[in-house]
Amino acid sequence: MAEEKVIAYIKKCLEEGKMPEAIDTSKMAGVPLSKEELNNYIHKYLENGWVSRALKGSKASGIELTPEIITDYIKKYLDEGRIYSAVDAAKLIGKPLPAEKLVSIGNEYLINGNLTSGLEAYKLAGEIPQAEVLITCGKTCFSNGQLSHGLEAYKLGGSKPTVEELIECGEVCLCEGEITQGLEAFELAGKTPTKEMLRECGEVCLIERRVDDARKAFVAALTVNNI
Repeated sequence: MAEEKVIAYIKKCLEEGKMPEAIDTSKMAGVPLSKEELNNYIHKYLENGWVSRALKGSKASGIELTPEIITDYIKKYLDEGRIYSAVDAAKLIGKPLPAEKLVSIGNEYLINGNLTSGLEAYKLAGEIPQAEVLITCGKTCFSNGQLSHGLEAYKLGGSKPTVEELIECGEVCLCEGEITQGLEAFELAGKTPTKEMLRECGEVCLIERRVDDARKAFVAALTVNNI
């Protein structure tokens, strides 16, 4: 029973990224940990973006994190928009991401409608995105049904979306069953969605078992005078 508790504690430490503590405990308790298992956990930390924990685990276990491994994870982090993890990982190989690179990455994120990651990249670079890039981001967000991000992008860009953009966003939201954002987008545009749109939105909500949203959509449809 005592050994089972020790093993459970070691497992808990490993799962939480406390590899040095797990290794020390395993040595004192005489419970061996294989290099393969430790290596798997180090990669798990990296998958989670726990760069500092992976580094501590690497040092405690004697398992080398080669520049090639770190570079692969940097690419992965950047692809997934995990800017801070990418920056931390780049420091491990002594090649911090330069400001120019971060701005370039930020632009790419913004153009593709990823407002949060784009702003994070610019913040780390100590720069502010150009208004044109923010407006482009806003347009993309609206076309993807991301109302709040679209509005924020336009606000930061010192501009306002057109009625057509808001309606487009509202239609996308309703098609995806996002009744609250859809209604808000139409309200901001000063327009009203059709009964058909609202009913279809309600049906999507019902299929996804979001009863409250479905009710909201059907009730909204009853108040619409258009056909």
